[in-house]
Amino acid sequence: MNLEPREGFSLRGVTVPDADAVADVINECTRAEIGLPWTTPEEVRNEWSGPGYDLPADTLLVDGSGNVAGYLQLWCDIDPYDELFSLVYVRPRYWSRGLSAFLIRLGEERARERIHRAPADLRVIHQVARFAHNEAAGALFRSLDYAYLQAYWMMRIELEGRPPTPLGPEGITIRTFDPERDAPRTHAALAEAFLDHRGHNFPSYEQWRHHHIDGEATQFDPQLWFVAADGEEIVGAAVCRPTSARDRECAEVDILGVRRRWRRSGVGLALLGAAFTEFHRRGILRAELGVDSENPTGATRLYERAGMHMAHAWEMWEKELRPGTAWSGSS
Repeated sequence: MNLEPREGFSLRGVTVPDADAVADVINECTRAEIGLPWTTPEEVRNEWSGPGYDLPADTLLVDGSGNVAGYLQLWCDIDPYDELFSLVYVRPRYWSRGLSAFLIRLGEERARERIHRAPADLRVIHQVARFAHNEAAGALFRSLDYAYLQAYWMMRIELEGRPPTPLGPEGITIRTFDPERDAPRTHAALAEAFLDHRGHNFPSYEQWRHHHIDGEATQFDPQLWFVAADGEEIVGAAVCRPTSARDRECAEVDILGVRRRWRRSGVGLALLGAAFTEFHRRGILRAELGVDSENPTGATRLYERAGMHMAHAWEMWEKELRPGTAWSGSS
């Protein structure tokens, strides 16, 4: 397999000062595809600095005449390491030159080098992503023997009027987050809630805390985090922030999860209602969240009942790198 870029392009490693250039590449791509930016240099640095992330090994730039032409980012840092995920971006002016295929193959080869990290009985997959309407990307994925896995939606709600605040079930209290007493228990509750989600293993406590509380781009505000408590037991949570890279007047619900025993009783709707009410109180015009469109817990129906609609869709495609008799994800 040829893992050298085409003539006129070269590969180089990534360093922290490249965050501005990488964010620019990503945003140029997403503006071309959906008309919106997707990230910020702060978010890029936050990802790179997370526990378990190896910047030299997991990122590469394609240089074209002194300018960043493309970017590869590999995620393989969540135990049990059976889901490896490459993000590939190529500036629109370099499309149709084979760079996307080259970077996907390179990401796949780097993923294969990490198969040994997963337990021997686990099936190991490599995933790539596209916006759902990108037919050229779909054709490329098929040509590289990737198969469709699942679709995700970015759902949105307008908050022009005061949103209703649904009451939670009797005995459940919805309150804001206390970092000192709630952090480990909230992570444990969310990790349990996400056991029922297909794939994408939930990050460790250290990774979760970095990406949502301590890191550079978290915008952490405990008054925008809401937990559902049954007495002293945390049964669900909504992890939120006041703005999104896609829209500075749009809040984001980064994570929402309810433990299985407390589902279908109104806890999720009450958490969303508390978040939307606080967003509206602050004058925030919109809110969004990402969700597996076929979520087995019924999350999309919950969000639609809360008044949200699908704004964008993207897909995950997969290739099996190693068969196994077991799989860590949920089907």
